[in-house]
Amino acid sequence: MTTRNALKLLLLGVCAVAAISLSARSASAAEISGIKLPDQVTVEGNTLKLNGTGLRQATILKINVYAAGLYLENSSKDGESIATSDQPKGIEMVFMRDVSAKQMAEAFQEGFEKNCVADCARLKPDIGKLQGLMKDMKKGDAMAFHFLPDKVEVMIRGQKVGSIGDKGFSQQLIRCWIGKNPPNAGLKEGLLGSRK
Repeated sequence: MTTRNALKLLLLGVCAVAAISLSARSASAAEISGIKLPDQVTVEGNTLKLNGTGLRQATILKINVYAAGLYLENSSKDGESIATSDQPKGIEMVFMRDVSAKQMAEAFQEGFEKNCVADCARLKPDIGKLQGLMKDMKKGDAMAFHFLPDKVEVMIRGQKVGSIGDKGFSQQLIRCWIGKNPPNAGLKEGLLGSRK
């Protein structure tokens, strides 16, 4: 083999390794504070792309509770237009610390109280049903919400645990993350892809 041919083979090998590395990187998950979230999810046959990621933080010490990703068919930075849209949506969460079912139930109660914009009294039974589906979450556990035009599906550790509500409930629930009063501003900004 001539030196020229050896150089060609070496160059081809380097290009192949670079291409494989590049394609692996583009197919990899998004990462936030060491937590990996998928670049896309499938909800009822619809491929939803990652719109943004954020951290749910608690107390003035900003303790990380979970990393979350918002998934949409069409990306958007407008929380209210996302909430009222009929497009399927998804929220994926990975817990960064242990959280009890009671703490989750209380957080959702507070989220509804701070972000409900219509028919709030009518939603109480559905809020109660959502709270009843909550489980104790351990560090590393995943929870997901699939927002469909007529219901919300709740997934815990990859298993569907129930469906709740209707269009009105779906719109109110997603506002707990991207409404006017999110648990922390950085979470909403991140999910909407508008973090500075």
